[in-house]
Amino acid sequence: MNRKRESRTKRDEKLFYIDALKSEQCQCERQKKRGRAFCYRCYIRLPRDLRDELYRPVGAGFEAAYDASCRFLYD
Repeated sequence: MNRKRESRTKRDEKLFYIDALKSEQCQCERQKKRGRAFCYRCYIRLPRDLRDELYRPVGAGFEAAYDASCRFLYD
């Protein structure tokens, strides 16, 4: 049962990031393009290394890059 619960949690987390990419609204509440993590204004404020990390696939590093970018921009 723990494996099912654990895999469901990981799937739910992955869906959160997929939904963020599908959304047309940035975390700052401005419009953004679907498939992009952030609107242009937020994206351009990120350091180059974080911007590059956002091109990783979900499940292969995108999640950590997205979280780090949110902390950089909004904390």
